[in-house]
Amino acid sequence: MHPSRRTLLQGAGAAGLAGAVALLFPSLAAAVPGLETEGFENLRRRWVDQLTGRDLYTPGDALFQDPITRLDEEAAEHLALLGPAGADPLFADLPWEREANLTAAIRRVTTIATAWATPGSRFHDDPGTRDRAVQALRDFRAATYHPDQPEYGNWWHWEIGVPRALADAMAILGDHLSQQDIDLLGASIDYYVPDPWEQFPASRGRQTSEGANRVDLCQGVIIRSIVGQDAPRLAHAVDGLTPVWQHVEGGNGFYEDGSFIQHGTIGYTGTYGLVLLAGLSKLFALLAGSPHDITDPSRENLTRAVEHSFAPFLHEGQMMDAVRGRAVSRETERSIDNGSTAIEAILRLADAADEQTAAHWRALCRGWIEDNAFTSILDGASIPRLARVNDLLTSDLAARRHAPGAHLFPAMDRLVYRGEGWSACVAMCSDRIAWYECGNGENDHGAQTSQGMTYLYLTGDDGHFDDEFWATSDLQGPPGTTVDATPLPPRVGGQWGSAVPENEWTGGAVLDEFALAGQHLVGPGGTGLTARKTWFFLPGAYVALGSDIGSDSGAEVRTVVEHRNLGAQSRQLLVDGGEVGADGTEIESPRWAHIEAVGGYVFLAPQHLRASCREREGSWSRNNAKGSDVLHHRVYATLESLHPEAASSYAYAVLPGADVSTTRAAADDPPVEVVRNDDAVQAVRAGQVLAANFWSPARVQGLTADDPLCLIRRGNGPDQRYAISDPTQRRDTVTVTIAGGAVRRAAGSDRVQVVAGRGELRVTVDVRGLAGVPVEFSLLR
Repeated sequence: MHPSRRTLLQGAGAAGLAGAVALLFPSLAAAVPGLETEGFENLRRRWVDQLTGRDLYTPGDALFQDPITRLDEEAAEHLALLGPAGADPLFADLPWEREANLTAAIRRVTTIATAWATPGSRFHDDPGTRDRAVQALRDFRAATYHPDQPEYGNWWHWEIGVPRALADAMAILGDHLSQQDIDLLGASIDYYVPDPWEQFPASRGRQTSEGANRVDLCQGVIIRSIVGQDAPRLAHAVDGLTPVWQHVEGGNGFYEDGSFIQHGTIGYTGTYGLVLLAGLSKLFALLAGSPHDITDPSRENLTRAVEHSFAPFLHEGQMMDAVRGRAVSRETERSIDNGSTAIEAILRLADAADEQTAAHWRALCRGWIEDNAFTSILDGASIPRLARVNDLLTSDLAARRHAPGAHLFPAMDRLVYRGEGWSACVAMCSDRIAWYECGNGENDHGAQTSQGMTYLYLTGDDGHFDDEFWATSDLQGPPGTTVDATPLPPRVGGQWGSAVPENEWTGGAVLDEFALAGQHLVGPGGTGLTARKTWFFLPGAYVALGSDIGSDSGAEVRTVVEHRNLGAQSRQLLVDGGEVGADGTEIESPRWAHIEAVGGYVFLAPQHLRASCREREGSWSRNNAKGSDVLHHRVYATLESLHPEAASSYAYAVLPGADVSTTRAAADDPPVEVVRNDDAVQAVRAGQVLAANFWSPARVQGLTADDPLCLIRRGNGPDQRYAISDPTQRRDTVTVTIAGGAVRRAAGSDRVQVVAGRGELRVTVDVRGLAGVPVEFSLLR
């Protein structure tokens, strides 16, 4: 917002705020939906219902005693710490010097208010509790959150953290706040958030807000406007939501391929995207049926995002870590926590969906909930979550599971694959997507997590990543990555995903139950590490290829075939039938390896392997400034392919869930053939399926590519099916010449042109505007 707008809002005073908004947005003022006092009150009470869940249970119901008890204990702790009237700061342990304490303090007050408003709580309707909460709001504004206090530190606390919690408290206590209270508290929020379509203080230069930040900003203003009965401001904040579910072609937001990006360079479906989904689900429920109901047809994009953006990353109730960004470093926010939030948001959205969609979503949610054996979604559940999940689990609706198959997200360099009894996700980076994100003291050592980290999830092993993996694993060598042993400093490359590798391309293709991904790796930290990496997924296995591997640093270079968290107890690790223990071993040209209750590993080319099965220790504080120093111990089975020479390579297959005999048999008769693995082409054949990443013009298996491209071909006879993409995301067309004399025609896509020559077919694929999404087509006789 232009500084003059902030000045006008500040100078207008609380009483004249609605008029000021009308002056700033005259076209809006003329179109504000009518909402009488009763209508505002209905919305306020509806929001309090959401916050407390009071409309979802009967006081005294034993099912809800645990969350009420937890709420009481938390409120009692906060009340014991809350200072007397006029206290500055409100809580002696939360001094105002740290801006994060503003959010923490007002959240404590909101918790106290929530207990007061929750039937069954020992604080319910207690006048003393209510009066202390009301006084705390007044003192909070007087002490620190008012128009005379410039923002300091992280903008988020001033414009999102505090406004959301403060508006919630205002809604809960609304009947007991004076008009002056409402005006003054509202004016404070308006000062720090003069327009929710923008963010950052004026001194920093306000910028357009996007994605999850936009939803958070609008939520605070929406609730503040309902309590303050400010129709123009409410309408403007509601209108600000629509852009967040529009598909984008760059920057932050949802992409046509299902990707979600925040902070410009980070695939963030599992945290920022989740904040957006959860926030919108609450606001949709709040505004439904009111004059401000969101009826824009483009809202269908969000409905589509449930299945195409969020569901692919949920494995047995866990949100895959590959899209959780720096949240992986948070001790109190595990993948199951984000997964449970996603499930609750989807169940809430189902209430407003058509009957068929709602039943499908609920069935998926039931499957995710029932399949997680490590942690229950009901552990520590709030009253609203408990009520929704209980209704689902006591219904007659049968659980539904994802069908096996692949989901490619080229806009954020992620590939998800589901097999029978397992799921995997490959996290890559490119000149569009950063190596990682750190910031606010979080994830300072996460630089390797998008260098091809391969997250393998197994049915019945839901604790792998949530069971202290991020506190105890080797952050310099995550599974699937190729890394240089040069120690990297914290925050290498800068904070907030500011640096991206200048690589050639990252991309992939999907055809039926087959999937291909490729990444030209350029390592962080200026070590000169480079490699070409390919993954090919098929039912029952995936193949990993690496070529052209080298580094300028002189340090050891290795590819981490596996780095598996076995928990507190060791399991058997075999290499070529010999057991490997804590002392480890190195083997030249191994044929196979097996990890008990994990799966098999078949080596498809000679390589030098280092293997070990030993205990590691670590704490959450090593990668997060707020993490505890408590040492955790976990046993890891580690397989590493060493690359002592320039232009090294590797090739191996992973058979998730396979037993020893199946692994040994696969080593004798591999399920795939490595056709080529060099700096020009990486190609694999499985039966009648050929998958190839062409890094440059080259020929393989009767196919000649004129351009870099990703290709999957199915069928060797007269009828063949193809999926082809432009992984550079810069070309208008890509061309493949196919050896063979039979004249064929293309079917399935109007983007394909076929020209028959002497003994060959020249196939040109129009890839304009596809941003790496593959084109599928058939060639028919």
